[in-house]
Amino acid sequence: MSGMKSKLGMFAMMAAMASMGESGYSERSKYQELTEEEKLRLKAIAEKKRLERLKQKGVNEYFYGKNVIYARDQNNADRKARNKGYL
Repeated sequence: MSGMKSKLGMFAMMAAMASMGESGYSERSKYQELTEEEKLRLKAIAEKKRLERLKQKGVNEYFYGKNVIYARDQNNADRKARNKGYL
């Protein structure tokens, strides 16, 4: 019985807070378009984190001319390079 009372009190509190008319965060915030420089910076950060995660998993870098392939071993790197047309 006490579990029902605590849930009822919680819902009553939530209803009281909702009725106060406070606008939500999404209504107050303003959407702002990112500049090209900011987009490039965020992409660079995301790529750096992705490469760090791959290296933690044991993935190595293999170079084919100017192109880089990330693979676990040489055979997989060669296969990926052939699929991408680097070989």
